[in-house]
This record gives sequence, structure tokens and C-alpha cells, in this order.
Amino acid sequence: MTCAVCPVQVAISHEEALEKNPLVDLNLNKITSTPELPTLGKYKILVVEDDPSQRELLLLHIGRWGLNGIGAGDGRQGLSLLRSDDSIRLLITDLNMPGVDGLELLRQIQGTCSQKLYSIVLSGIRDRATLVNTLKAGATDYLFKPCHPEQLFARLAALDKIMALEEGHRALVKDLFDVMGEMLGSRDNYTSLHCLRVAALSRRTAKVLGFSSDELEVLELGCLVHDIGKIAIPDDVLLKPGKFDKKDRRIMNMHPVIGAGFLASRYPDDRLIEIILYHHERLDGSGYPSGLKGDEIPPLVRIVAVADIYEALVAKRPYKTPFGKEKALQILGEEAEEGRLDAGVVKAIEKVLEGFDPLSIQKHMRQDARELEAFRRFAYFREPLCSFYNYRYLLAMDSGLVSYAASGGYSLLLIDFVNLKGLNRSLGYLKADQILDEFGETIQSYLADFNRVYAGVQGDAIICRKGADYLVYFSYPKEFWHEVQSRICKVLEGFRSAWGLDAKVIERSFKHHCPLEDALDKMFYKDLG
Repeated sequence: MTCAVCPVQVAISHEEALEKNPLVDLNLNKITSTPELPTLGKYKILVVEDDPSQRELLLLHIGRWGLNGIGAGDGRQGLSLLRSDDSIRLLITDLNMPGVDGLELLRQIQGTCSQKLYSIVLSGIRDRATLVNTLKAGATDYLFKPCHPEQLFARLAALDKIMALEEGHRALVKDLFDVMGEMLGSRDNYTSLHCLRVAALSRRTAKVLGFSSDELEVLELGCLVHDIGKIAIPDDVLLKPGKFDKKDRRIMNMHPVIGAGFLASRYPDDRLIEIILYHHERLDGSGYPSGLKGDEIPPLVRIVAVADIYEALVAKRPYKTPFGKEKALQILGEEAEEGRLDAGVVKAIEKVLEGFDPLSIQKHMRQDARELEAFRRFAYFREPLCSFYNYRYLLAMDSGLVSYAASGGYSLLLIDFVNLKGLNRSLGYLKADQILDEFGETIQSYLADFNRVYAGVQGDAIICRKGADYLVYFSYPKEFWHEVQSRICKVLEGFRSAWGLDAKVIERSFKHHCPLEDALDKMFYKDLG
């Protein structure tokens, strides 16, 4: 037979093996079938033993049990294999070996291997001190030589059950974190999608940087809920499409502390809590909530901080035109040069983005979730005491509006009432407001009927309020626009005759690639002077 690590032939008979090897009784016929160890069978077992015959006999048994075993002739070779192959989940090692012995091997793998590792020591040393020192060094179990094969198999079967329970627990925890993400998505679908993208980007970046599989798992879970505190942020701030004022910013900046508070007393891993609490910290101390600097910011948090910014830069949001990849990376590079972000993480993310686009991750909203989202935004942007949207609703819904209709663009019509002061003096403020509401409701009713009639045509027709004025958004094909304008002007003429209500009507059409923010800016500021 051949040693799994060294190509030296090991030619021995059954009887010679029994004579030379006190480790096991090599009566393979005692185990007549291949037992099933389903969880352990998914991984590799590393046997570190300097005696070739003992190493090969162990590998024979491991193979007969349906497991994948590989061998190493000493601790140094074993350590090299463990660090290069994260599919190894069980180490079976002798203690007395030249060079790096079993005890030193156990000590060195603590915190240096990328995978969670179980370890069984097989040794002829029976004193209590050696046993205690071995367990303190990280050994999962300790078996004395000579060891019967059924005894070793029984330990592997017990370990298989433990691994199955741990995998089930990890799956349950992952499901619970997914549920928390769904809960966050019920408040704000973008934030939920943002967390998924940050998790994917952060995990890939950490892998490039050589973090362990345990750290990758913690990192992914932390990213999935890093914004969970936003569940408690009021809609007036969470859904606000415009720039934050100081009060808005103070409220929003509470979300890391709130989120960390949800899990701090319930989840045992502080690394995950740190991701939630510190992902807005910056190396120069300019971040929040604690103003941490330099090494005070943990390594996993540094990764999330960069991934979080990148996704926010390239994603489409209200009041913000998304940046392309190159521009976003330029901004990250500048932040790193100025000492706010980790330069090594920025470089790693650049490498990840060569073959991965986080925007490729999309999330399908259930019908009930879409209805809730639509109503929440309607309620948020609805003008007080009436049924009209505030015009900023268009900005918040820019990505969902069918503005890229068959006409190739969209149109805006601003109804600017020019004699309100006189109307208020002659009719009174309350009556004038009632007339304005009635005018808007008439147009709104007409547009609702229009949308129903042309439900099979791609487009939207919406009336919004801007102060006392009205703004109509229209994205149906151009041939319908003249009909809508004529009807609005006819309604306006009727109100002018009945109440003296006069208005300046401004209409402009825009190409499909023109952001609504720019279009509104032209409507409100340039045309109104």
C-alpha cells in the first residue's frame, strides 16, 4: 500500500501489521458492512501519524466506513494540510512525533485554521497530566492505544451526531436571521435588499482576505441584520426621499444602537453584535455611534463598513442618481487615502468586483408585501386632510413608475394658481381651500378613470400636490397626452368661470433617461423663474 502523503511503498502482511501495530486489531471482517456517518462523510478526516503502518491501517478503516481520509507523516505536514484545505473537519493525531508533535499541532491550529475542527488524539500515554494538557490544547477526545476499531467508530458516530446537531442549529439560526431580514423588508424593501447585497459582498471580500469559515459565517449573519435597528425608525425618517435635516439624521443614527440592543443579550457571539453596532464607524473617528478610531474597529466591521458604502453608492435611491462601479471605487479609494476606510479592504473589494456585481442580487416581493409597501408610501406622502400625494412621492417611486413607456419618455404638467391671495380675500381661506381640493379631486377622478380604461397600455397618470398647486405626471404614449391636457384645461376653465380660479399651466416632456429629480428641478425653478 502507499502512504497518502509520502509516495513510499508500505508493503506489509496482515500478520506483520498486527505484530508491529498495537494501535488496532486489523480484523476488518469484524465490520461486515459500511456504517453510515452522513454528516462526517461530507468532509475529510486527516490522520497525522509518523508510523506509516499505523497511519495506513487507520486510513483503511476510515475508508471502509465510507469516509474520506488523508494522511500526514508529522505535525508540520498536518498543519500545512489543515491550513490549505478547509474541507477537513476531523483531525486524528498521535502525540509523540518528531518535529511538531501532536500537542504542538493542536496548539498551532487554534485560531489559524479557516474551518471549525474536531480532533481525536490516539496515544499510548496514559498519565492524567498528559490527558489534561491535551484537552486544554483543544482536543475533542482522547483514546488510548491499542484502540479497537469498533471503539474508534463509536467515537466517530457520536461525533457525527454532534456535527449534525450543530449544522441543524446553524441552519435554524440562519433561518431566524432570514426572518429578521423579512421583517425589516416589511418596513422598507430597499433596506432588506441592501442587507442581502452587503452580506454577499462582505463574505466574498473576507474570503479574499483569508478569514476563517467561522468568521465568514458570523460576517454573513451580521450583515443580514446590520440595519435591523431601522425597524424602530419612524416612517417620516425611514421613508424620507429628500435630504435629512439635523433632527432626521439624529434619529436615523440611532439604528445601530437599537439593532445591537435587540441581540446583545440574546446572541452569544460579540463579533455579530459589533457588526450591527459599529458598521458606521470610521478609522479616523468621524463615524458613529461611538467615534471609534483605528484598531478600536474590529476587522470584520471594517469589511462591512466598506461594503455598506459601496452598495449605497451604486444602488438607485430617491433623490440620488446611482454611481457606476468605477466612480464608486474611486470614492472608496479617496476615503481610504483620507484615513476613514481600511485600504486593504478597499483593494480586496476591487478584486471581488472583477467577477461579481452585488446589484445582480434581486429580491421578489410577495403580493401582500407590495400592497403594504404601496399603502405605506401612499400614507407617508399623502397630503394632510386630503387624498393627494405630495409631489415627492414621484421621487420615492421613481424606480417603480412606468416612466420608460412606449412613448420613450414622460411629461409633467404644473398647474400654478396665480390669484390665490385675491381668492382668499374674497372667499375666505377655508372656502378657497375647499375649491382647490374640489379641483384636484375632479382631475384625480378623471385620471383614475383614464388609468382604468387604458389598463392594458404601459403607462401611469398621477396628480400630486405641491403646496397649493398641482403637478400631473404622465407616461402613456404621446398620442394620449393631448386628450389629457385638453380635459384638464376644460376643468380649469369651468372653475375659472364658477369661482374666478385662475392658473398658469406649464407643460414639458422629458426623455426616458432624464431623472425625475432633474425634470422637477427644471419645472419648479427654471420655468417659474
